[in-house]
Amino acid sequence: MSLILDALRKADAQRERDPARGIHARPVQASSQPRQPEGHQYRLWLWGAVAALAAGLLALVAWRLAGPAAPPVARSTPVALSPAPAAPLPLPAPLAASAGPANEVLPVAPPAPAVPPVRAATPAAPVVAAAAPVREAPKPALPASTPASAAAAPDRVLTVNELPADLQRDLPKLVISAGVYSDNPAQRLLIVNGQAVAEGAAPAPGVLLEQIRPRTAVLKYRGYRYSMGY
Repeated sequence: MSLILDALRKADAQRERDPARGIHARPVQASSQPRQPEGHQYRLWLWGAVAALAAGLLALVAWRLAGPAAPPVARSTPVALSPAPAAPLPLPAPLAASAGPANEVLPVAPPAPAVPPVRAATPAAPVVAAAAPVREAPKPALPASTPASAAAAPDRVLTVNELPADLQRDLPKLVISAGVYSDNPAQRLLIVNGQAVAEGAAPAPGVLLEQIRPRTAVLKYRGYRYSMGY
């Protein structure tokens, strides 16, 4: 709008400078032909200027809204790939003829002189004198066991560990928790497996309490005598 107002002011100033349009201007005689008023021409010129200015403004606004043009897309030029160098062909193996002429006769080496085999001297086997047979010394004759010694073997009192293995396996388990010893055999007593047992009694099936000694009891099982402490 400021541009339009400036244009109007310039037009008024030009009209004031024109003497024909001032106060002292002479009256123009009316001609026979009708004349358009000067104000109409001025309005036409003013509207033309306004239209041109508006068109310029519209073009500027349209260019602003459109934005900068997109940059041209750079075309990628294809890069020509250089062909890979071909692998060198293997050279043919040298012919056997290169070693020498095919018909060349090689000299034959003379045979080595035969060396007579050397026999190792075998040592003479030592003569072993036949040893005289050694006579075994006569073993002393075992004394004949007397019936008394045979009878004394079962009377020997063994420990539980000295009994045969099968006997130890079948021996009933006895636990002696207490005992009473006295010079009078009738007053001797043992507590075996929680029961009071006197001499001559059986604390378990097959087991016989033969004698109660100080801190030791002699029992008999399957003909074997053995001792147990209490």
